[in-house]
Amino acid sequence: MIEELKGLVRFLKKSKIDHLEIFTQADFEKPQTSMTKLFNEILSKDFESFDDLQLKNSSLNDSGWGFKKLFTRFQEKLINSLFFVDTQSALFTERSKAYYECSKRSQLTRILVDRGFRKLAISYAEKTLPVSTKYEFTELNVLFTRFLMRQYSSAKLSPVKFRKYSKLYEIFSNLYNDEMSLEVGANKINFKQNSNHRSKDIALDKSEYYNLVLKTKTYLSKNPSIEILINSAFIILNYHLEKREFEKYKEYSTLILNKVLEKPFLSVVTLELLIQSQLKISMITKDNKTAVKIKKEYFAILNIGNFNWFVCKFYYILTMNHSGLYKEGYDEYKSAVANTSYNKQANVIIENFNVIQAYFYFLILINKLSIDEPIREFRINKFMNEVPEFSRDKQGTNIPIILVQILFFLADKKYSRIIDRIESLNLYSYRHLKKDENFRSQCFIRMISEMVRADFRKQGTIFRTEKLLTKLKAVPIDMYPATAEAEIIPYEDLWEMVVERLE
Repeated sequence: MIEELKGLVRFLKKSKIDHLEIFTQADFEKPQTSMTKLFNEILSKDFESFDDLQLKNSSLNDSGWGFKKLFTRFQEKLINSLFFVDTQSALFTERSKAYYECSKRSQLTRILVDRGFRKLAISYAEKTLPVSTKYEFTELNVLFTRFLMRQYSSAKLSPVKFRKYSKLYEIFSNLYNDEMSLEVGANKINFKQNSNHRSKDIALDKSEYYNLVLKTKTYLSKNPSIEILINSAFIILNYHLEKREFEKYKEYSTLILNKVLEKPFLSVVTLELLIQSQLKISMITKDNKTAVKIKKEYFAILNIGNFNWFVCKFYYILTMNHSGLYKEGYDEYKSAVANTSYNKQANVIIENFNVIQAYFYFLILINKLSIDEPIREFRINKFMNEVPEFSRDKQGTNIPIILVQILFFLADKKYSRIIDRIESLNLYSYRHLKKDENFRSQCFIRMISEMVRADFRKQGTIFRTEKLLTKLKAVPIDMYPATAEAEIIPYEDLWEMVVERLE
């Protein structure tokens, strides 16, 4: 072993490791270089596009090597630095820290063998395998046992260890095949949900879907790995969601959640995904008691301030709103946007919470929500600049953005503004809203149109929309769960508020 260590030192010396480009504390302690300046500019988001970033560094184009060469080196330096990230920081959970380290070691094992440091590689693999086994990194387990099986059958003959790692390899490879089998099925379901594509080689027919669910439930009856639990949750829960079997959904969601918590480690990401699923059902079924219970039991152990945490908050707020508990929903909204990481979130989070803010502000305007302090500064024109243009929306995802504009005009009795918008609103409904799953939204938009035709008179509007309101109530929000979150406030409740504003 000592000879290999000496060899490794000699190899690194020849490799000029002192020339290795990585970001260190020293980079930020000395006067700014082009690299650190670029780093800080990207961190501050003080640019709109790559061309804008290049323009801000235009002086580099006169230096003989230019901005593009700098940017290429910058990217390499960033990626190199990833291998030296401090996993002891709060950015890593227990399991993510273990995965980061085990992944690095799997690559280092290969590099060591490639350079001829076989004993070091074997030692590294044997020390890492128990860790990757504990945290159920099946793909890495396959790599480590395959490597060790190969070494103990050739370069370092050992019948005992060869048999040991051969058996482990068989166990892990079979488990990995099971995991991949479920993942392929889950990805097909996911593809169908996110695309209008209808290729036969991608879609699952009813029989295949049902058999996949049965297979998944069989896995759950055993001792499933964390990856199997993740894909099982997606497959089974989507199946019962499509069939509107909400009690079954809750039953399996709880079962899978308990199996996750039984693990000798906490997989926070898996927990977050399951809680999101439970809260979505709580929203659809107006089950605010379950939502409050989930919040009390689990919110504190989630990755506070990350993407999934905000998604959980989003569904909790919608559950409160769908239950008519607007003050509780507003309090949760307020705590979410007060988090220090809010402004650093992905655009989809910022946009969703901007929309929620708009609806809360509307409730305040019409005296349906009373708060002790003023809501964050809100302007409808600023709001419309911050959210996507509905004219670019091709799947009906911007429905709540479109409707809230109408609501604000109605609250301020700016009827002419509503009249100006109604034609484009109807055109949007015709082009982008699918007949079935967006039925409720189509219905509500038609009711708005009838309100305009009734010249914003209360009795005329009630008369002209009576049949449409009956149709809306005949198709409750749980009929099409996939589009339920488009209703920040259920349309039945929102329509009552609309009619109340008329004279």
